[in-house]
Amino acid sequence: MKRRLFMFVMAVALLAVFVIPPAGASVLIKGVHTTSGYRWKPHAVTVAVGTKVSWTAVTGSHTVTSYKGKWKKSTTLAQGTTTSFTFATAGVYKFRCTFHSTLVNGVCSGMCGKVVVG
Repeated sequence: MKRRLFMFVMAVALLAVFVIPPAGASVLIKGVHTTSGYRWKPHAVTVAVGTKVSWTAVTGSHTVTSYKGKWKKSTTLAQGTTTSFTFATAGVYKFRCTFHSTLVNGVCSGMCGKVVVG
């Protein structure tokens, strides 16, 4: 049992090293229209404190709008343009495109995403 726990902890540590960008890194989230609808690609990212996250409207126009009151961001992007935000505090930051999502009772459906900062 201890060996399994050790292996699990090591696997998580290695995954964190290769998946979570270091502080000061930059991550790009793309707004795209696919055959199955409008999506953020990726729709969720995990980053270190101090990471700059950028959103680009690859196809069509989109907004990057925060919700749940954790951060202040609302930008309208024309196709081909980018906006960025550097996350200085740990937490979960949810965002959505107000053109291509709905928000009912705090639940987002459609073009929604989140940035987990740890």
